[in-house]
Amino acid sequence: MDFIPEALNKKPEVLLIYTQRMIRGRTFEMIENLGILTLAAQLNANGFEAKAYTGITTDAVKTIKNMKDRLFAVCFYCDFDNQSAVAAIISYLKKHYHFYVVLGGPQTLHMTEKDLGSFQADGILKGEGEETLLTWLNAKIRGEAVLVPGEIQPAQNADYIYLEDFSKYALPRNEDVLDYHERPLLSVITARGCPYRCAFCFEGGNSKNLRMRTAKDVLDEIEARLKRSQRPRYLFFCDDTFTTNPVRLRKILSGVKRLREKYDFVWFCEGHPGFLVKHLEFIREMIDSGMVRMQIGMESGVDDVLKAYGKQASPEDIKKVVEICYAAGLPQLTGNYIIGGAFETAETLATTTRKALELLDLAPGMLDLSTTFIMPLPGTQIYNQPEKFGIVLEDRECLTNLEDFPVNHTKELSLPEVCMGRSRFITAVSNKMKEQYEHGLITKERIQADFKLAFNYGIAAGYLKFIYGKNNLMVEYYKKLIDYQGLLKEWHELSEQEKNTWVIQRIPDFSLFDINTLSQLEIDILAGAGSDTIGETAEKLSLSAEKIGVLLKGLSDRYFVLFSPFI
Repeated sequence: MDFIPEALNKKPEVLLIYTQRMIRGRTFEMIENLGILTLAAQLNANGFEAKAYTGITTDAVKTIKNMKDRLFAVCFYCDFDNQSAVAAIISYLKKHYHFYVVLGGPQTLHMTEKDLGSFQADGILKGEGEETLLTWLNAKIRGEAVLVPGEIQPAQNADYIYLEDFSKYALPRNEDVLDYHERPLLSVITARGCPYRCAFCFEGGNSKNLRMRTAKDVLDEIEARLKRSQRPRYLFFCDDTFTTNPVRLRKILSGVKRLREKYDFVWFCEGHPGFLVKHLEFIREMIDSGMVRMQIGMESGVDDVLKAYGKQASPEDIKKVVEICYAAGLPQLTGNYIIGGAFETAETLATTTRKALELLDLAPGMLDLSTTFIMPLPGTQIYNQPEKFGIVLEDRECLTNLEDFPVNHTKELSLPEVCMGRSRFITAVSNKMKEQYEHGLITKERIQADFKLAFNYGIAAGYLKFIYGKNNLMVEYYKKLIDYQGLLKEWHELSEQEKNTWVIQRIPDFSLFDINTLSQLEIDILAGAGSDTIGETAEKLSLSAEKIGVLLKGLSDRYFVLFSPFI
C-alpha cells in the first residue's frame, strides 16, 4: 500500500472510531467508549500517535476526510447497533483513500471468513485488542506478513481473544480523545465479562468468565485521571458487574471515599438487585462514598418473565432495593423496562405498568424509569431460540431499527400493539411523575439535590429534564440558591428569629413572569426586595408576622424569593 512519505517519517497516526447512525445527543456520544480509549493508550505507549473519536456517521466521515493525508490506519469499533453503518463507511473509504482500515469490537465474535467480503477491511481482529492491534499495525509498518492471533484470514476463521491481566496495559487517558474538551463525565470499567446469563444480554450470552481488575488498579486509574482534571467530575462505572464481589466492592468504596477528600466528584454504577437485596448494607456505604445515581435492572413487573430472562431477581427484590435507596437518601435510581419482551401480553403490560407506578409511589422524585424494545443480540438465548420466549423476530439483524422501533412481536401482540404498549407505559409514568410534583410529594431537599447534580456535575435526571427544567422560575431560583450556597436560604429553612431579621431577595427578573398572576401585596413585597428585612417589610405593609409568613411561603413555594442575612 502506497503512503505519502510524511506519514512514515514520524509517529504513525491512527484514528480509532466508534460511530452510530443516530442523531446527536444520544447516550453513545455522552459516554466515552472505553474500548477505543484503552486501545489508543496502548498504541500511544508503543510508538504511535493515536486518537479516539466518537460521533454520528456523517461527522465520522468528515473527520476522516480532514485527517486523510496524515493517517496510517483507521480502526472501527463494531457492535450490533452500528455494523451496517461501519460496513458502508469502510466501503467508501477503500474506494477513495489509501490508509489501512481495521475492524474490531464485540460484533467480531460472530464474524467469519465471509465477513471479509462484507466489510472489506484490511484486517478483522476478533477479541480484546490491546496486543493484537499493536502487533497487526507494527507488522504493516515493517511490511511483514504476520499471523496475528484473532485475525480472520481467508479459509481460516479465528478464535476470539480474551485477556486476563489488564494491569500491564497503559491506562486510558481522556486527552487521547480527538479534539478533547473536558466534560463532567469520566468513565471507568472495573471488569470484563459477566457471571450472569440473562437471556437478552450480549455480555452474559457471549462472554468468557468474569475477569475483574483489582481494587488497587481501579483506584490508581481513577486517581491518575482525576489529577489531570480541571473541574468537578461525574465518575461513571460502566460495567454491569460492579457489585458482584463484596470484598472488592468494599475496597473500592473505601478508596473512592478517600479520593473524594482530595477531588470533587460523585459517581454512578449499575447494581444487581439480586445482589443488593442480600447485602442491603452496601447501599448506605455506596451513598456515603459519593454514589448519587445507580441503575438496577427492572425489565418487567412480572415474576415469571424475570425468571424466563434468568434475571436472578424478583419484583419484590426490586421493590425492596427501591425502598432502601429512598430511605437512605439516594438522589437518583434508574431502571429500564423491556416492552414487547418474553411472553408479553396486554395483561403483562398492565401488570408491569402497575408495578412501575407502585415503585414511583414508594420513592417520589428518585426514580428515573426508561423503556426499551428487545434487541436480539447475537449469541443470546433470545437470538438463538426466540420461540422459547414466545417471541417472533421480524428482523433478526435489526436492519430496520435505530432502537426506536421494535423488530419483534410476541404471539399475542403485533408490532403496532408493542409500540402502543410502550407509548401507554411512558404516558402513565410521565403522568405519575407530574402528579407527584403537583401534589407536593417530592421534597424540597430532593429537588435541590437534582439541580445541584445538574449544575455541578452535568447529571440531568428525568424529573429535572421533563418537569423542573421546563419551569424558568424554578431553574433561576435553584441556580441562585446553589451558586450562593450558605448565603441564601429557602423559607422552610429559616429559624423563627431569621423569619424576622433576614432580607427578602427577589430571584427572577420581572420579565420572566406574568405580574397579573400576583396579588398587590405580593407585588409590593417583590418591589421592596433586596433592601428590607422581613420584619421591616411587614411593618411597611402593616402586616402581622403570621400574614407576611403566609405570603412569603407562597412566594417561596412558587420560586420568587430567597432570603439572605444581609442586603
